[in-house]
Amino acid sequence: MTEWSDLAQKVHQHITEEKLLAKGDRILVALSGGRDSVALLYVLHELSVAWKWTLIAAHVNHGLRPGDDVSESLLCRHIAHDLGLELLEEKLSIPHNGNLEQTARVMRYDSLEKWAFEKQCRAIVTGHHLDDQAETVFYRILKGSGLYGLTGIHVSRDKIRRPLLTISREEISTYCHTHGLVYADDHSNRDETFIRNRIRYSVIPYLKKNGFSQVSHHLARLAESASISRKVLETYLQKDLDSLVTETSSGFVIDRVRWKSFDYETQVLLLKEFFLIHNPAVSHTSRESIRRLVHFLNTAEKGQIHQMTENLTWVVDHETIHITSGIDKGKNLIWIPGTTVQWTPWITLEWDYPGTPAGWDRSSFEEFFTDDLIHIKVYIQEWSSGDRMDPMGNSKHLVSDLLKDAGVPAVIRSHYPVVRTDKDIIWIPGIRRSDKYTVSQNTKNCVRLRCTLQKEYYDIIRKKSHH
Repeated sequence: MTEWSDLAQKVHQHITEEKLLAKGDRILVALSGGRDSVALLYVLHELSVAWKWTLIAAHVNHGLRPGDDVSESLLCRHIAHDLGLELLEEKLSIPHNGNLEQTARVMRYDSLEKWAFEKQCRAIVTGHHLDDQAETVFYRILKGSGLYGLTGIHVSRDKIRRPLLTISREEISTYCHTHGLVYADDHSNRDETFIRNRIRYSVIPYLKKNGFSQVSHHLARLAESASISRKVLETYLQKDLDSLVTETSSGFVIDRVRWKSFDYETQVLLLKEFFLIHNPAVSHTSRESIRRLVHFLNTAEKGQIHQMTENLTWVVDHETIHITSGIDKGKNLIWIPGTTVQWTPWITLEWDYPGTPAGWDRSSFEEFFTDDLIHIKVYIQEWSSGDRMDPMGNSKHLVSDLLKDAGVPAVIRSHYPVVRTDKDIIWIPGIRRSDKYTVSQNTKNCVRLRCTLQKEYYDIIRKKSHH
């Protein structure tokens, strides 16, 4: 076997220690044409014979710098040809609104993920290195980041792997020079109107010249220490979350009694961890937002709602807290006889023909009606404020009162369906039926309407309903 370069040996050790890649892997290598990605591809190519890897190069043209983008694409093709590798290419059309840099990054990673899936690659590798890590950590310190932010760039997350994260920019430059590698220099990276570029080209060089020559290594070491601490903390928080939170088809349920057994700071950490695991879209929400949510969960009364984001709702019940990321609202629809309707993820309605029952247990989850329903229009729809129904043996009641009396949790109450004709509401599934279209022992033909409710909601309603 050909002797590896010093850099390849160091990368090999890092990959082995961190278990970043395995023998025989198919690997998608992000190749921009810049120094870091070019060095990464050549280093992995050095190691690929021993590791039995299949390397595929992937180049995304952002279309933001017409001249440079074209030359970088040509360079990537040359490099892939030189190494005998397949090259995947895509030119993006990035909308010029909002955060352009962030949009480009998201679209780039979307392309890489798509290619990795199509080519059955186990990993996507990128050229982030030690100095990138240092600059990221320094930037986050300036922004007031907490422990999670100080972990910096992750060496591994999902399919993304970063084999150069312990390698300095100087080592990469030396490798490229020694091996005569040609790479593109993105001049926009020197535009110091961007704070990251000021940190890279002004702040850190200044610190190195003024008594902090190892600042990049020390910042990278801080990221490593924060990452270790974070992993230990995560282990304990995950155990508490497992005992605290139950996932349901419509969101999550928190045991409020257990929630209140934790001290305030632990509650803050638990919510932060919850967002990181279950709702990455709001994982970077501010400390103040989380503290406001903690205060709400500790002081709110039954039925109160906290709308944290447009699609994330927290509803307090007596012993539980319901979290929903959006309930699928059903539409006003005609119920075709003999069909089953999945109204929302948490309730299913079924219409069938059982024949005349010789006897049955009264249950609001299973109701019998005369077959007159076959010959008229029957609707399923959400109830509206002011809707009333004539329950059997009672005068008209507000649907809202019947739902509250039955203990229907507030998180689903406004989306609860009713079954009606053009004239009357005839059934609130699982709650009460009306005195219309009733069946007696002498009825020859009937229809049966049944309701299947998600278990936690079924248990609540069954306990409270005596009808």
